[in-house]
Amino acid sequence: MKKIFALLSLIAFVFLFTNCKKDLDKDPVIPQDTIPNMKDLVIPEAFNFETAKEVQLTVGGFKSGRADDIKYEVYLYDSQGINISVDSKGDDGSSFTQSGTLVDVMNNLNSVMITDDPNPTFNITVPAYYDTLLVVKNEMGSYSTSYVPITSSNLKADFIDKNLPDKRNFKDDPTDILYGVNSLRELYTVNPLTGELDMVSTLPSNSNGSWACAIDPISEVLYTIGIKYPYYLYAYDLNSGTWETRGATYYSGPRLGYNINDGMLYYSFSYWVLVINPENGQMTSYYKVNGLHDLDGGDLVFSDGGTLYLSSESGLYKCEFTNGNNIQASRISADNLPNYPNSLTFDQNQELWWASNVANNQGSYEGKLFIMDTVTGGFEDRWALPNNYIHDLATLPLDQSQIPQTDTDGDGIIDFYDEYPDDATKAYDTYTPSIYGWGSYAFEDLWPSEGDYDFNDLVLNYRYTHVFNSSDLIVETKLNFNIKNIGGSFRNGFGIELDMNAGLISNVSGYNLQSNIVNLNSKGLESGQSKPVIIVFDDAWKAINTSNELEIIISYASPISEDLFGTKNPFIFVDGDRGREVHLSNMAPTNLVNAAYFGTDDDDSNPAINRYYKNITNLPWAIDIVHDFVYPKERYPIIMGYTKFADWAESGGQSYTDWYKDQDDYRNDQYLTAPDSK
Repeated sequence: MKKIFALLSLIAFVFLFTNCKKDLDKDPVIPQDTIPNMKDLVIPEAFNFETAKEVQLTVGGFKSGRADDIKYEVYLYDSQGINISVDSKGDDGSSFTQSGTLVDVMNNLNSVMITDDPNPTFNITVPAYYDTLLVVKNEMGSYSTSYVPITSSNLKADFIDKNLPDKRNFKDDPTDILYGVNSLRELYTVNPLTGELDMVSTLPSNSNGSWACAIDPISEVLYTIGIKYPYYLYAYDLNSGTWETRGATYYSGPRLGYNINDGMLYYSFSYWVLVINPENGQMTSYYKVNGLHDLDGGDLVFSDGGTLYLSSESGLYKCEFTNGNNIQASRISADNLPNYPNSLTFDQNQELWWASNVANNQGSYEGKLFIMDTVTGGFEDRWALPNNYIHDLATLPLDQSQIPQTDTDGDGIIDFYDEYPDDATKAYDTYTPSIYGWGSYAFEDLWPSEGDYDFNDLVLNYRYTHVFNSSDLIVETKLNFNIKNIGGSFRNGFGIELDMNAGLISNVSGYNLQSNIVNLNSKGLESGQSKPVIIVFDDAWKAINTSNELEIIISYASPISEDLFGTKNPFIFVDGDRGREVHLSNMAPTNLVNAAYFGTDDDDSNPAINRYYKNITNLPWAIDIVHDFVYPKERYPIIMGYTKFADWAESGGQSYTDWYKDQDDYRNDQYLTAPDSK
């Protein structure tokens, strides 16, 4: 019998060991007595390991009479980015290397509102290390931006009166106008019907000319970027005929286009596309282009439908924005272009013009204009400009200076603003932490006993999305989760309690329940709870075998105001024991907790004073990181992988608020899993 018991124990040990997700044989070997003790940290009693802060943003300033509704978008701004170094080629054929830091704000969209309120208010969850919000105001295609330093919990974004131009009246010449720039500092127009060229202005003297231009057709402003470092962005008012220097871009690129759908300039070189704020020349996002047959020359332009087209020496490409900061380019042209391309622009008929400088009979170069087919890439000569260079073209369309007022679904929000133009019940979304960003919940599952503080027993990514209607009320909430890691054999469940009235909810769907541990009511909420509790899954191992991605959808009995959606209280319950809940530090349990666990083993909870889920030194069993978490390897406490975690915890969250980021001296990678393990 002893032999059988020993054999069964060995089988159980092997099962437990092999069911860990990580390969422990590849972990670094460190003597046990050199592993730092997390309990030696001196942590303030009131600290709850928060990595985010709540701020309220109010918009102030001028409201024009241009539109009844204004669309506001709020982005989380972080000056950190990725470093690049890449070979580039200018329109003069010269090769050089560009390097710098690419930042991404546009993918950090947090909040949206479409409103006629001149002073709307936003409640925003911000990662603690962020120091700025970028607010974009969209008045029927006329964009303004405001950078708001996060200096307190109550913030204000002020916008000044933006004078919109008097629109042109060319009744005697109902054509588009093509504008061109070159390295000779010339700005001129070309009549697309006759090929006639007229000089308009001279670029600023410190520009050294330009290889790129684009036009905002609403504000009727032409943008161009100088050839000389630091590559200033210049704005030319097409009505007043005046120049303004907006700011330095610090990059040289031959490709430039204006996107009327976000009010940004798209500035490209090699396989990079930078998104530039036209008000100051600052970068707000970036994309890497995949699929180009070569990287030199060309231009980019957006069609009326918002499709991005890009050209290089190898021809014309149709582009699609894909996951993350990527653009997939699909080649339209069957052959390389015969000449070095330097321009793309659509006219009002959506005919695509491109241009090049070609050798003439006099041994010099002259500009030539072509019309290109966006289906086959075929083209034909249209006009030659003797003794004139073209380095880029842009179009000021005659009939596109106003945004169409189409409201397909009749909800009072025009399609130009509406993120759901075919659904009258929905208008726009808001996100936590952001439109493409993920937060992370990381749990230790030995509670009430201490674990090893590697915070990898269950790691979940999350993103929360509220869907609003045209009355700024929530009609649906999406809770997206990704099971990133299961660090052991315990079959843990995961749920989230909402501090709100359960009567507001009509239905919950998308959960994964397979173990008969949880009882639900008719709405899909857990039975026996005074607050709404959503059990996302009851067994992580079974759930991940189905899919590691889950989407919970909360539907409401009627649309609710945002302030009625309360605090989120995530938790796990351990190894099939529904009463053994593990919550974030100082978050109260649900009604179904087994209170007998409190105060046992290493737990120092005291419900009488609302102290929960802390040990005697104030360490937690769970943390919420408003970022994608690269979790530690098995058995190595978090302070070994994250060198600033201890300073952050002992300071009560005042120091190193970005302790989890990939910065110099912040991580010891030998104790962390690969960043792409998600």
